[in-house]
Amino acid sequence: MNTLEFFELDFMSGLFPLKTNKLMMENAGAELAEYVQRALSNLPGDASYKLLGQERAHAAKPNHHLRRTIVLDPVCTFFIYDLVYRNRRAFDERKKSDRVSFGYRFFEGSPIAVHKAFGDYTRAINTERADFKHSLSFDIASYFNAIYHHDLSNWFANLRDVTPEDAKAFGFFMREINSGRSIDFLPHGLYPTKMIGASFLSFVESSGEIKSACSLRFMDDIHLFDDSRETLVGDFLKIQDLLGGMALNVNAAKTSFDFGLATVNDSASTIRVRLREILDDDRQHSYFGSGSDWSDEDKDDDEGMHDGDDEISSEEISELEDLLLDVRADEADVELILGILQENDAVPASVIPTLYLRFPNIAKQLYKLIAASDDKDAIAEGFAELLYSEAELLEYQLFWLAVIVEDHLSNTDEFGDLVMKIYERSAPYEIVAAKILEIPDQTFGLKAIRARILKSGASNWRSWASAMGARTLSAAERNHLLGYFANGSPMNNLIANCVKKL
Repeated sequence: MNTLEFFELDFMSGLFPLKTNKLMMENAGAELAEYVQRALSNLPGDASYKLLGQERAHAAKPNHHLRRTIVLDPVCTFFIYDLVYRNRRAFDERKKSDRVSFGYRFFEGSPIAVHKAFGDYTRAINTERADFKHSLSFDIASYFNAIYHHDLSNWFANLRDVTPEDAKAFGFFMREINSGRSIDFLPHGLYPTKMIGASFLSFVESSGEIKSACSLRFMDDIHLFDDSRETLVGDFLKIQDLLGGMALNVNAAKTSFDFGLATVNDSASTIRVRLREILDDDRQHSYFGSGSDWSDEDKDDDEGMHDGDDEISSEEISELEDLLLDVRADEADVELILGILQENDAVPASVIPTLYLRFPNIAKQLYKLIAASDDKDAIAEGFAELLYSEAELLEYQLFWLAVIVEDHLSNTDEFGDLVMKIYERSAPYEIVAAKILEIPDQTFGLKAIRARILKSGASNWRSWASAMGARTLSAAERNHLLGYFANGSPMNNLIANCVKKL
């Protein structure tokens, strides 16, 4: 494996995967590496080469909450994947049988799959839950957004075999991408930043002051186990003290003794009760798992978690389809029902646009369902109706709808209308506009829009994506447009040279 293979393996797991980054990584790796080196140098001739402040975007979370993050440009994308890949062995930790952190590292040359790591984690929770009288679970509030730049920089510099040059470059990268702001800088949804975030918390496992018989952790989701409730309380207070030293806080709403919170949440859902009635005991365990909570962006990476060996009846499928549109269903219910129906090839195309509107955070799951659907025309018609309505769509919904349209609905009659209606709604959202502009279609208006942007010489995501979207023009027309664009900045020139090679 190398840096490019690491990136490509992770690409579609990201919150905002832009093909501009992918094409640059695939076709301009050496040039990206050279740009990074020049941006990190202090040579007068390289002063115009910079790591830029990155664009903010908001992914969707359940119950209308937003996940604030930044979307990395091609140079910064290359930097973080290359830095973490080259230093991957520094993230290996000494293992203790009673202090275990799961996932987000390399094993035998490859990154551990998220669904495998989480499967191991939930099985370990079930094992320890049976072995001990008491348990305590909690997570950190807004973890990625709350990490402090200098704490992370100092931690990375002290990892095994990290060179002073890489440590300095990492600190510079974090400062520049957030325009000097010391918190709220770490991008969500990327495997290398997840490796960083997961490993940064290893002080929990390494502390000799923690007395619980067992601790398990998946990123910032922590479970403690012991026969003494008092020991758990003492450790919980100590861990909060350790976290406080890093300006991190526990999420009070998700703290649970002896899985009490999970039990309350499960029983509170009328839909969940009916699902338990539909599914037999074996299938309940397969679909409901341990009841542990974990981050929504990691749920998006979860594939193949359920075996799905037992088929459900046509009557049960019909009832599940009805439950999908039940007004009492929440995001967790819908995700669960969709997973069951998907494994039985029974997701009705007609409900997908409705679910897309009601539950913004399941956009990536619906992307996967649409890929397997045999009724893409009906789905396209439903999305067209949605876009022509007055319904409000979040940035995340618009972005993933653009991805769906490009990847799965390009052969439908509504393709052009869908693309242009998404673009019309993208004015407040730089990354949504970029997603549309990088689609290499020249037949229904995008060509003229891209030409205006490229001739301005601007250096931003709209212009970089417009350059990439021009890749299917004739060489003469493309190179003429890219000439104006390339003069705007070293980043523009880098992207223009890559597009000319495609």
